[in-house]
Amino acid sequence: MIVIILFQWPKMKQAPKKDKWAFGVLLLIGWGLSMFDLQHMGGPTAWIEALFRPFGKFMEK
Repeated sequence: MIVIILFQWPKMKQAPKKDKWAFGVLLLIGWGLSMFDLQHMGGPTAWIEALFRPFGKFMEK
């Protein structure tokens, strides 16, 4: 991430403030997603199931 900033920031100096914010936000999103092993994660169904499993146990009682 630091290398990307070092190489791209001189080009971004003349860009509008909105473009700088977009660059930073997209860089942070990419960095955040790189922390996960997305290839081996379950799909949306697995996420929903994990999210609502405690509620299902609560509702059964």
